[in-house]
Amino acid sequence: MPTPPKSRAPHPQAPDDLDLDDDTAAEEVRTTSGEGHRPTGRLSRFARLSSMTAGVAARSFTQKVTSAFQSKEAAESSRKKTLSANAEAIASTMGELKGAAMKIGQMLSADPDLLPEEMTDALSTLQKDAPPMPYNMVRDVVEKSLEGPLESFFTDFSVEPIGAASIGQVHKATTHDGQSVAVKVQYPGIADTIESDMKNLGSLLNMARVKLTKEQADQYLDEITQVLKRESDYLNEADNLERFQTVLRDVEGVRVPTPNYELTRSDVLTMEYVEGVRLGDWLQGASAEDRTEQGERVVHAYIHMMHHHGALHADPHPGNFLVDSDDQVVFLDLGAVRDYDLGFAEGLAKVLVAHWRGDLDAMMELLEGLGFATQGLDPELIYDWFEIILEPLLNNAQFDFGAWDIHETARKYVFDNPSLMNFHPPREALFYLRVLAGLRGIFGSADVRINAWKISRRSIKDMGLM
Repeated sequence: MPTPPKSRAPHPQAPDDLDLDDDTAAEEVRTTSGEGHRPTGRLSRFARLSSMTAGVAARSFTQKVTSAFQSKEAAESSRKKTLSANAEAIASTMGELKGAAMKIGQMLSADPDLLPEEMTDALSTLQKDAPPMPYNMVRDVVEKSLEGPLESFFTDFSVEPIGAASIGQVHKATTHDGQSVAVKVQYPGIADTIESDMKNLGSLLNMARVKLTKEQADQYLDEITQVLKRESDYLNEADNLERFQTVLRDVEGVRVPTPNYELTRSDVLTMEYVEGVRLGDWLQGASAEDRTEQGERVVHAYIHMMHHHGALHADPHPGNFLVDSDDQVVFLDLGAVRDYDLGFAEGLAKVLVAHWRGDLDAMMELLEGLGFATQGLDPELIYDWFEIILEPLLNNAQFDFGAWDIHETARKYVFDNPSLMNFHPPREALFYLRVLAGLRGIFGSADVRINAWKISRRSIKDMGLM
């Protein structure tokens, strides 16, 4: 007899009709005053990362040894102090090195449940308090790139940066025609360190305890490297700003700044200055109703850009969103954009539909077609795993992200079902999953409650997939 298709009961809220390298060491970059700024060669950066890692390991080992001779309370206090010291050392090193090192730190801190609180608190400083580059170096970069004195392009230019990113920092300025602009200036030589940084981090850090083949690990590292390299080209970011004005045009309540191409080069980006409050800070002071409204706007924007345009703003940390004077959400830092074939985006949506309907056979076929490693895994196991990680999308109700203890639940489930460690996403899905984790972190820390089920189903219906 033929094997009957595997299925699960459809979700109660989801009826079937679905209504509703450079390996060569480079010299240190120096300021015009002759002071060293930051090492840019692979060997010198590797030495900094290695030294940091050794210090972290030594402190952790010492704490574990001494805790054996301490009371439970003293051991816990010692553990927290060690975590804080290690976190400060990691944040300091990543912040000083900038580039891929700092970007990885930002990624880790975007999800508050991924690391212990002491680690997240320290790494979160990378979102807004990274050590700035000196003003004389900023002036040098701008004048060399634009080929003229700073004053010939701007009537004023802030000495202090208004923001620091992983590969550049932002200054407020005014053009000669009176436009208020934000000028992002890239750290000298940082673009040349991205590939080597990823090689160094790949050899030093084991961030996820999963079983990966060398080929899979290399693909993941290359995926991150390629996105970061595109991010280092500010002409590409200017194009993305212009493109996303069209991509997000039909999403109410969101917008992106306008680029100024005349004053933009590969290492200097000039764009419209937007006065606003960081989204995370705005959410903390908003009413529950307003938090829901802004959360729904952000989710709608991400679903729309990914599933209708195949273009994903791939860096959703809190510093990359503002709320302007009209309460619109402003998307910043569009250097890290991952483009997708619409067939891949559609396939991910179809997986969710199959899960809603309890159609395990369709779900597994779709996952395999998208490149997920599913060989030898029980479909029931993957279905139940999705019940955990897709929980906000499974019920027709406002979901409380602040109360979502996904990591503890997920850790226990993987511990009880270790074969799940062989369930790996394709490289194309890395930044998609990164976005989900980043948004969960933002919403969870600000007690945002939204009906993600309704938003996602409406979008999938608009795609003609139900």
